[in-house]
Amino acid sequence: MDFWIFQYAYALSGGIGVGKSSVCELLRKRGYEIIDADKIAHQALSVKQQEIVEVFGNEILENGLISRALLGGIVFSNPLMLKRLEEIVQDWIRQEIYSQCKRLEEKKKIFFVEIPLLFEQRTIYNFKTTILVVASFENQVQRLCKRNKIDREEAIRRINLQLPLEKKIPLASFVIENNASQEELKEKIQNNLEVWLSYID
Repeated sequence: MDFWIFQYAYALSGGIGVGKSSVCELLRKRGYEIIDADKIAHQALSVKQQEIVEVFGNEILENGLISRALLGGIVFSNPLMLKRLEEIVQDWIRQEIYSQCKRLEEKKKIFFVEIPLLFEQRTIYNFKTTILVVASFENQVQRLCKRNKIDREEAIRRINLQLPLEKKIPLASFVIENNASQEELKEKIQNNLEVWLSYID
C-alpha cells in the first residue's frame, strides 16, 4: 500500500489512557498545529446519524442527537457492533483527515495528526512517520477510570479491545513514554523534537 505523501505530517497514536492528548497539548503550546481524529469522529456521528440510528436504534439518542455515552456502552461491550460502527463512519473520517492534512501540508510546516486507532487501522491510515505514546498498563487503567468515571473492570475491558502496546512499538517510527509527571513529559517532548523533526526528508 502507498503511503500518504505528506512530507510535513507526523501521525501520533497510542493506547487508550496513555496520555496522547497531553502530548498533543504540549505540542500545540509550542506552536504546532494538530489534527484531532477524535474530534473528527465526533463530527461523523452527526454527519452519519441517520445511518447509525438505523443500525443501533433510537435508544442511543438523547435530545434528538446521538449520545456518545449510550453508543459507547453498546460498542465497547460488543466488538461486532464496534466494527459495524467503524464501517459506517471510517471512510468519512479518513477523507476529512486527508482533507485537513492536505490543507496543512500546503503551509510547508510540521504538523501532527492524532489518530487513536492508527495502528489498528493501518490499512486505511498509512502515514510515513509515526509517533507512539506508551504508558504502563496500571497507569492506563487509573487514567481511564478517572477520565471516563468507570470502574477498573470496565477500563481493562476497553484497553483490551485495542492492539497491545507491545505489538504497536515495532510499527512506530518513534516511541515516547508517559509514566511520570506533566513536567517530565514536557521535558521528554523537548528532547525528542529535534530528533523527530530531523526525520523529515
